[in-house]
Amino acid sequence: MLNLESYLEMFPAATREKPRFMALARAVMTQAAELLALVQTEFPAAYDLETASGRQLDALGDLLNVPRPLPSTSDEDYRFLLRARIAVHHWDGTNESLPAALGAAFPGRNARIIDNQNGTVTASVSGALPFPLAELFPVPAGIRLIAG
Repeated sequence: MLNLESYLEMFPAATREKPRFMALARAVMTQAAELLALVQTEFPAAYDLETASGRQLDALGDLLNVPRPLPSTSDEDYRFLLRARIAVHHWDGTNESLPAALGAAFPGRNARIIDNQNGTVTASVSGALPFPLAELFPVPAGIRLIAG
């Protein structure tokens, strides 16, 4: 919790001498500090990609501009899509950083994308995917994705 006394001491002397004003300031600042503590402890857990579900997962999707494809899409499949999109957002677009991005997008799976140097890339991911590969890990405009 914040040290309220240090903040209350910042009020000018003229207002610090007013007991009712200081009681009101203390009450408001105490509530603000409690709300801040709640936000710092509870919200991160509720909106963690690995533990969020339902509306919390939809809120994460809204932040990423990746809406749930269908209302019937399971939380696990939607989480898979969001994880892939987060990896794309963090990827710098270079071939050197691609293995790390693929590892983040498809944890526990053998994933690879090969730049064919001719305007195409060949991509493969082990196991069944809940969405088409191009939707999970989009390629730049003008590049054609070949599933391999």
